[in-house]
Amino acid sequence: MKTMGYKGMVIVLFSMFVVGVSAQSVLTLKVTNVPSAKGKLMAATDKGQYNMVDAAVSDVVLELKDVPAGKCKIYVYHDENGNYRLDREDGVPMEYCAIVDWEVKENTETVVVPLVDVRKGMKK
Repeated sequence: MKTMGYKGMVIVLFSMFVVGVSAQSVLTLKVTNVPSAKGKLMAATDKGQYNMVDAAVSDVVLELKDVPAGKCKIYVYHDENGNYRLDREDGVPMEYCAIVDWEVKENTETVVVPLVDVRKGMKK
C-alpha cells in the first residue's frame, strides 16, 4: 500500500514538472526594416530573455528561448555602431528600434518586428 502512495506522488510531481516545462516558449523574431548590415541586432523581453545576431539588410531572424507564457514586452534595436547600447539624443533613440507587446501562448511562435527610426516620426 505504501508503494502505491509513493508511485502516486511521483506521478503527480512528474506531471507538475511537465506542465512547468511546457509553459516555456521559444519566440522567433523576424526583424524587418533593418537599415544596414553594420553592427548587431539586439533583442530582449521584460521577462529577462535576450539574444543578439549580426545585422543584415534583409530580414533577420533570431530566437528568444524559455519565454514564460503570458504578456510580455519585446525590445529590439539595431546597434549599428557596436557599442552594445541604444544610443539616444535628448532621450530620443538615434538607432532603429521597436517595442512590441505580445501575448505568449504556444511553445513556438513567430513575431514580426519592424524596426522604425523614431526621429522621422517626430515633428521639428
